[in-house]
Amino acid sequence: MELAMASAIGILTAAGVYLLLRARSFDVILGLTLLSYATNLLIFSGGRLVPGKPPVLRDGVPADLAHYTDPLPQALV
Repeated sequence: MELAMASAIGILTAAGVYLLLRARSFDVILGLTLLSYATNLLIFSGGRLVPGKPPVLRDGVPADLAHYTDPLPQALV
């Protein structure tokens, strides 16, 4: 699992840098997109990849925001 994640991050980074160094504007935008994907994968993998770990949403914890009374959801609308 770690090898696959590291390979994916490396390939996305290499392709993103290659596209950034090209002179076309579409390639630069696509390169930035690939670099942002690689950055997200790097951040997610920083939390340690553990197979078989229970998900964040588990039994007893509601999966919706209906029970929260904070004004944050209304502020985001």
